[in-house]
Amino acid sequence: MLIGIALIILFIVIDQATKIIAFKYFTQMQTYKCLPGLFRISLVQNTGGAWGLLNGRMWILITITILSLGLFAYLMKDFDLKDNTMYSVCLILIISGTIGNFIDRIILGYVRDFLTFDFMSFPSFNFADMCMTIGVILLMIEILFGATGKRWK
Repeated sequence: MLIGIALIILFIVIDQATKIIAFKYFTQMQTYKCLPGLFRISLVQNTGGAWGLLNGRMWILITITILSLGLFAYLMKDFDLKDNTMYSVCLILIISGTIGNFIDRIILGYVRDFLTFDFMSFPSFNFADMCMTIGVILLMIEILFGATGKRWK
C-alpha cells in the first residue's frame, strides 16, 4: 500500500510540475511545434471536463470528482501490487490523474492543459489526463480479460 501511495504522490508531482513549467515558460495563445505534424504545446485553461464538457460548471465537476474519489477509496479494498498488480496499477493511474486535475480545479478554477496532437482532432491534455486515460483503458482490459474480471464474475 505504501508503494501505491508513493507512486500516486509521484505522479501528482509530475503532473503539477509539468503544468507549472508549461505555463511559466510558454505563452498563452501561442503554439509551439515539438514534433511537426505530430505533437505541439498549446496552453489551454479548461474550465470544463474532457472535451470541454460542463464548461463553466465547476461545482458539478468538483462534486463528480469527490464522488469518484469515494468510489476509488472503496475500490482500494482489492489493492494489492503483488497479487493484483494490473488492477492496482490502474487504480494508481486513475487516482493520480483525478487528484492532479482536482488540485487545478480547486486552486485555479480551471485545469491547465498544454499537450496537443496535430494528427487527430483531439483536445489538449496534460499528464493527469494521460494517467486517467491509460488507467481506464487498462482497467477495462483487466476487467474484460484479466484476473480482476474473473474474480468479479
